[in-house]
Amino acid sequence: MPDKDDEARKLAEAHYGIEEGITGIFRLVGTGDAEANSSEPIKLLEVNQHTIASGVMPLQFAPQPAYGFHFSSVIVEVTPEEFGLIQRHQLALPHDWEVGAEFPRPTSVAP
Repeated sequence: MPDKDDEARKLAEAHYGIEEGITGIFRLVGTGDAEANSSEPIKLLEVNQHTIASGVMPLQFAPQPAYGFHFSSVIVEVTPEEFGLIQRHQLALPHDWEVGAEFPRPTSVAP
């Protein structure tokens, strides 16, 4: 089975390349041992200056093995202002998720 962390990084890099308004992508992590479970989806929080404020709306996607993604994924896209609310705990993430490490923008992708 592929490594979930590697696939999360690859997914973040792909999204940086196709969404020009993204200013940051962060890993969302669940509580306890959830992330070690292979059935737990990869969860990304994408801060996008071109999106419309709509709160926290997780969108789930099935695995796409033909494209090298063997895990399901959940993407939460928020505005920079909404991200600030999440950081100040004024806008809650579902399922007790927490904001984890930020994925750096690949040098091959212009800011």
